[in-house]
Amino acid sequence: MASTDLVFGDEAAAKAAFADLRSNDTPTNWCLFTYSDAKKNTLDLVGSGSGGIEELKGHLTETKMFYGLVRVQDKIDNSVTIKFVFIIWCGEKVPFVQKGKMTTHKGSISSLMGQYHVDINCSNPDELSEDIIMNKVRDASGTAVHVKDAVNPQPQTSSVVVTPAPSSSSSSSSSSSSAASPNTSSFRGAGTGATVAPRGAGSKQPGVPQNATVVQFDEEPLRSAIRNVRDNKHDNDWMLMGYEGNTNKVVLVGTGDQGIDQLLSYLKEDVILYGFYRTTDTVDNTVAVKFVLILWVGEKVPIIRKARITTHKGEITSFVGQYHVDCSCSNLNEISDEIITDLVKRASGTAVHVK
Repeated sequence: MASTDLVFGDEAAAKAAFADLRSNDTPTNWCLFTYSDAKKNTLDLVGSGSGGIEELKGHLTETKMFYGLVRVQDKIDNSVTIKFVFIIWCGEKVPFVQKGKMTTHKGSISSLMGQYHVDINCSNPDELSEDIIMNKVRDASGTAVHVKDAVNPQPQTSSVVVTPAPSSSSSSSSSSSSAASPNTSSFRGAGTGATVAPRGAGSKQPGVPQNATVVQFDEEPLRSAIRNVRDNKHDNDWMLMGYEGNTNKVVLVGTGDQGIDQLLSYLKEDVILYGFYRTTDTVDNTVAVKFVLILWVGEKVPIIRKARITTHKGEITSFVGQYHVDCSCSNLNEISDEIITDLVKRASGTAVHVK
């Protein structure tokens, strides 16, 4: 078993809890797991029940990490659909180094939990409620207005603008062969979605030390790159940002119009990067724009630096603004056009993905 693999302490009990949760014949609508105190890389079942997220929250503590799965109902086109929500809880008093487990174990725990529609990362009770969960579910499924500035695009000449990555590793070419743009002439949920105000972006202090939790943003180039990705009149369909050296300042790494493969060329095994990617999905014969947040933590990033993705994710997501799904990955086998397409389709309900 790899060092990042997790197992259940009582596999039979875990399977029974999942079976009850996923069955429409039982009232169970949540189950919760935490790390075993006795065995490394082992998850113990905390409990399950039919009282929803409020009942689950009663088991969460500020000194431990928990993984939960919650079943809720959403209404799409006058039909009630079942949605599963993956809860990732890291208490505010969990030791900094221990928080790194959540990054290294994300792939393994997702596999153990089985398929789900959306996930929620949280560290205090105010970040977890029925309203928050349903807003996230509806954003992902398209039953809420959440796509910003969706307008009919016009064909443009291919262009790529690339800012060299702060890492010493070589970057990819600033351009690649021209590719046909996807047909995005019609969108579902188009309109002026609510803007999420950025947090932690106002600090002007130079050189934040590594152990600080405040994130600085090189605002002008980052906001411009994000606006271009959101603007369907602009060819750019991705942007990528990362840390400047060993500081907590986030700067633009690259942006381009050649899709996910072009973005992947920047994902090195010794860096942490955050990407914003525009793609499309077909819902009821209508092409809908979808935005994907990419969270990359290379496998050779030191464990202490890995922990910062847990403490900084809220700042990053607030700065980026609204999106439909996120993709957490640490090696190139965990991210591709097919994987992203599957994530988008599972979240929007255009693929069969509920077991």
